Amino acid sequence: MDTLTAIRTRRSVRNFQDRQVSRNMLEAIVDAGRLAATGGGLQPWEFVVVTDAATRARLAELSPYGRFLSEAPAVIIALHSESSPYGKEDCCSATATMLLAIHNLGLGACWVVTDDEAGVLACLGAPEGHHVGTIIALGYPEITPEMPDKRPLRDVLHWEHF
Repeated sequence: MDTLTAIRTRRSVRNFQDRQVSRNMLEAIVDAGRLAATGGGLQPWEFVVVTDAATRARLAELSPYGRFLSEAPAVIIALHSESSPYGKEDCCSATATMLLAIHNLGLGACWVVTDDEAGVLACLGAPEGHHVGTIIALGYPEITPEMPDKRPLRDVLHWEHF
């Protein structure tokens, strides 16, 4: 699948089949993330892949908008060190890249946020000095939603000035 097709056809998937994602696929996804653009080439990210049902359930409890994390066969959390001035942005870059890789592999995913960073870090056993960048729920889609309404290009594109 070419990149523009992947961008145009990717959807946020929140309903997953009860089917495991292979370790090889999960490694390929994280490998795509580590190749993403990063501010100053600092690569401040660490990626934690969670397939354990109890841990996924705990992450769902800590993420009010991600209750479906417990139903996803796999979850990837991008963490960044507090010493990086662009850690959050870098994790977002890695996540966008991983979402395209996930879609290309025939899987579905949804980017999730949490309001309980300390809880997520404790759940993962993350060392001091790290922050939660992003969380991705992923697996084989049970339901792939239709494209939501997007603002037209003419409403968001400005040439030379706003």
